[in-house]
Amino acid sequence: MSTRKRSRHHQLNLSCPLEIQALETRQLLTADLIDKDPDAQIVIMPYTAPIVDGGTVSVTISRAGDITLIGDDKPNQVSVQIQGSALVIDGLQATKFRLPGQTAQPVLEVPLPTTIRSLTISLSSGSDNLDVRVGSDATITRDISVSLGSGEDSLTLQVVNADLKVNQNINVDLGAGNDSADVFVADAGSIIASRDITMRAGAGSDSIITGDDDYVDLDSLYSIEYFQGLENNSEIALNQRVRAGRDFNVDLAAGDDRLTLLNVEAGRDLSIAAAAGTDIVIASNLRASRNAVLTDAESAAVQNVTAVNNLSIRGGTGADKISLNAVDVSRLQVDLGAGNDQLSLSESVSVKAASSVNGGTGNNALYSGKTQPKITVRRTTQSLNSQQSLELLISVLDDMIGVGNGIMPAQIGLAE
Repeated sequence: MSTRKRSRHHQLNLSCPLEIQALETRQLLTADLIDKDPDAQIVIMPYTAPIVDGGTVSVTISRAGDITLIGDDKPNQVSVQIQGSALVIDGLQATKFRLPGQTAQPVLEVPLPTTIRSLTISLSSGSDNLDVRVGSDATITRDISVSLGSGEDSLTLQVVNADLKVNQNINVDLGAGNDSADVFVADAGSIIASRDITMRAGAGSDSIITGDDDYVDLDSLYSIEYFQGLENNSEIALNQRVRAGRDFNVDLAAGDDRLTLLNVEAGRDLSIAAAAGTDIVIASNLRASRNAVLTDAESAAVQNVTAVNNLSIRGGTGADKISLNAVDVSRLQVDLGAGNDQLSLSESVSVKAASSVNGGTGNNALYSGKTQPKITVRRTTQSLNSQQSLELLISVLDDMIGVGNGIMPAQIGLAE
């Protein structure tokens, strides 16, 4: 069995400037040493990684089945694995874990409670890394809550060849800082919350990927050919493998954020709220049994969407670029707001009731792949042709992989 392992690139911080010397002016070369002492030996020392103090995480497991991890202000490195009847917590040679009344250990392996009532992980401040892996069916009778605090944090929650069922809510709070979160299933796995799934990104440039790895090859996702070729299965209820019984909410907060959602379903409403900053949203195969809402994204490519009631899209204050494809909703409401905006409604956008597109202030351009008598259009001053519509979608996909904005894409490899 293989699972995806993702790593993020962070900007290199140098404590001193680099000086590039021309070859003729460099002060010391290997040849200089040999000229001065022909018998000199050059020894290449192996690199030794610095020892990282990853702090200590307190672990408690109550008789009622509440599993709690509380971090400190150090850069906690935490791997949590649920496999069979065992809970394994590993500090990756940096962090130690302390059970009540015991000495801190680099690795804990304890039996899982017969009933897991809740899983709570709070890592406080510090640039933390949290990897939660579920490799066998598990049920949480109440909530999963993850809070990473301030710092440049990363979260990976992967469910592989297993079903993770949460009888109440899943809450993820990335906190302030330039954070990343990858929440995904693979090998026919699923993440199902009976109530709400909520993901919050605090102030900072954050990156969130949520979805189904069996459905998409993330190495190729942001290419135009691959993205357009994704099969639409959003018409079928209870078909997506990341599901909230009630609402699925993403709050991106301030900062230049990017969000990718793949195969996500809400039993009631699905909401994506961007905020101040240059935010990019890529989404495919979304289903909402009531309403779907996208607000304040400056670049968005949304396709394969079914909403039983309304799909509402509100642009930001900048020059927004929004591409809609394979959308099937009762009512579509688009308000592009201020700025010189571009909107593409492909031939496969279908509405059943009176809908509207409002370009707002600015010089706005619209592409409509077919006549839409049920969609009233206001304040669009230009018409895009089919080639310009395609270029608009390519531009949004390019934004996601870093063209022109300096945001690096997730780097993905397969680890056997």
